[in-house]
Amino acid sequence: MNKKAANTFLVVSLAVSILSVAAAALSLSSYAQDGKKRASANFQRLDELLSQVHRAEDLNDPSLRSSLAQFYRDSPSLLLISVYERGKGVTWRLPARSEYLPAAENAAAIPEPSYPPRSALLYSAPLRGDSSGRLAVDALYVSISQGRVFAVLRDLCLGLAAYLALACIVLFVASLRERGEGGRAEEADEEGKPEAAGGAEAGPGWPDLAGGPRDAPTFDPALDEEFAVPDLSDETFAAPHPASTDSSSPKEAVVAPSAFPETAEAALGGESLHQGSGLFSPLSGLGWESYLADRLEAEISRSASFEQDLSFLLISFEGTAPEKPEYRATAATIAEFFSFKDLAFERGPDGFAVILPNIDADHALRMADEFLKKLSAKLAAAGAPLDTLPVFMGISSRSGRLVDSTRIGKEAEAALKKAREEGDSHIVAFKPDPDKYRLYLASKGL
Repeated sequence: MNKKAANTFLVVSLAVSILSVAAAALSLSSYAQDGKKRASANFQRLDELLSQVHRAEDLNDPSLRSSLAQFYRDSPSLLLISVYERGKGVTWRLPARSEYLPAAENAAAIPEPSYPPRSALLYSAPLRGDSSGRLAVDALYVSISQGRVFAVLRDLCLGLAAYLALACIVLFVASLRERGEGGRAEEADEEGKPEAAGGAEAGPGWPDLAGGPRDAPTFDPALDEEFAVPDLSDETFAAPHPASTDSSSPKEAVVAPSAFPETAEAALGGESLHQGSGLFSPLSGLGWESYLADRLEAEISRSASFEQDLSFLLISFEGTAPEKPEYRATAATIAEFFSFKDLAFERGPDGFAVILPNIDADHALRMADEFLKKLSAKLAAAGAPLDTLPVFMGISSRSGRLVDSTRIGKEAEAALKKAREEGDSHIVAFKPDPDKYRLYLASKGL
């Protein structure tokens, strides 16, 4: 479907929807007005029927009560009839029990029925036969019934469903027609296509002698030697203040190009030291390291497709090993704190990696700080205070960029190295500038 046809279809669909809803609203309004007119006429007949009542005792007349009961049965929109004497309360009502007039209102000087004002009407008038003017009648009517509202909405839904079915048929037929026309056009193009010099056909995506567009080459930052670190003055590392100090602002520093590993394996940890059956390692209870790169690449692609952020966290507990209790305690804390067990992995003999989908760098920095406090509290029995605990963390995030697992792994590894060098921060986050990153890609013609 071309753009003009699509716009026409959109306008027609909006017009049909608006007109259908407007017609339904107009129908409900019309029914409500008719209900008001019928209720007013019915109340006038009720007033005439009660005109023979001169005092409250007259309501005990069996013939009058029989006439009122028959009148109530013959009036489907009539919900309540209440005759009361001002100052004394209700003297007679029909039905005897009603949700619209609670029993507590019977003794009220002037009873007040309870009803929904949008769908019900209350008419009140003094009895014409009472010379004292103390007797009065209340009559409650429904202006539009639930059955009528249901019928209007049902017709509206059926009409829109019929239009939707018709539109689907039209779109299906149009797509078949366009497909057939496109096939015939391709056949005509193949028949009339000129051959390149030397008798060889022109390669796909490359221009012929008449000129035309050419496919852009695929760009892989991991294979571009010039892209190791584009203008590092534009990309900074931020770290939360150390737990042992009172610093109130994050620290920032620029890192040299050599801070980045050369390969994806180095960035994400290389081959796993332990590999066996199943998804999780029996030593840590976390994912095998060999699964990390593929899972990170998949999560980055998913985040990019939904325009969400993603952070990647590397954790290093220096001096520990899988057979030590500190290693198992750290792995258990990771599984407990970060919730998603299938997004946490082993990394080397003393490290771990955690993928944090839909989490930006600032949020990841706060989470890492809270994790460090929780881990420190769990290991406090071992006599390792927070300022000397050999746990370091590096963070990188997608930050609206189109990056791959290699790039984000390099950034997280560089941040981890920066945390080790500073020592007191424990946590460092790599914070890129998305706009300058895009300008760099544009300067490369990508």
